[in-house]
Amino acid sequence: MGGVIFRLLKQVLVGLTTLWVVVSLTFLLLRVLPGGPFDSDRKLPPEIQANLEEQYHLKDPLWQQYANYMGNLLRGDLGPSYKYRSRRVNDIVGEAFTISLQLGILALLVGVGFGVLLGTIAGNTSRNSLDVLLSLFGITALSTPAFIFGGLLVLLFSLNLHWLPSATLSTPSHWILPVATLSLAPFAWTFLLIRSSVQEVKTLSFVHIKACFGLSQKAIQWRHILRNALLPLVAIAGPLFAGIITGSFAVEYLFAIPGVGKHFVTAVTNRDYTLVMGVTILYGAILIVFNTLSDMVSTLLDPRLREEA
Repeated sequence: MGGVIFRLLKQVLVGLTTLWVVVSLTFLLLRVLPGGPFDSDRKLPPEIQANLEEQYHLKDPLWQQYANYMGNLLRGDLGPSYKYRSRRVNDIVGEAFTISLQLGILALLVGVGFGVLLGTIAGNTSRNSLDVLLSLFGITALSTPAFIFGGLLVLLFSLNLHWLPSATLSTPSHWILPVATLSLAPFAWTFLLIRSSVQEVKTLSFVHIKACFGLSQKAIQWRHILRNALLPLVAIAGPLFAGIITGSFAVEYLFAIPGVGKHFVTAVTNRDYTLVMGVTILYGAILIVFNTLSDMVSTLLDPRLREEA
């Protein structure tokens, strides 16, 4: 247990260091790149722009801006938005993250559910043609970008068949296409992992022993083979969920969903320094936290990893 605790502390220290590096590099790059948050097609009068830059301390030396931002960040204050000047970044990110989280959880449940089901069928089937067909489907899903898949769904079900709405999340039917689009990646990873894991587990000796006890083939497949085949899925569950949340910006922009991803795209376009920083910190923290949790759960479940720790 001491080794596990030491490994956890090490992961936390590495994660905090990584997050600090990401925040520092993002802060520096935003201010080094040409342009500013108040540059637009319609030029502001020089005195107004000077007042705005003074109000947001953009005329201060770079080291002082960095020190002020890090000091506010340690207090949990992400600062005011330069684009939405009456709102704080904490409020914008908090509201948007709720929507992204709901969308990500639904997509993960759908993708992992279908991935486990079809992966188990493909791993246990004795028909080579079915295995090849399902494997081809999984590889195609893995190699297809989400925004292309989402565009095809909109083209088919919204523009041609007129079955489903194509944007926003106003009604339950509005959730179908975004959830289906986001679930593509977790489905592909889960399917390919479970298929190969099932094929490996079913060759182990305990499976033959269970068959000698008179258990039915279905009971062996779904109660014993699948249960052991799910262990590798735990190792990627954290990064998979983090990837859905942090990789949904193209999907959210495509379906006009007011989630974190859409705000990230618009914030970069508007050069909204504080909003870009807030979303970057959120994304980085999610990746680090879920990678750490996934590593810890895998360590607790797998005796070999505990011995290594």
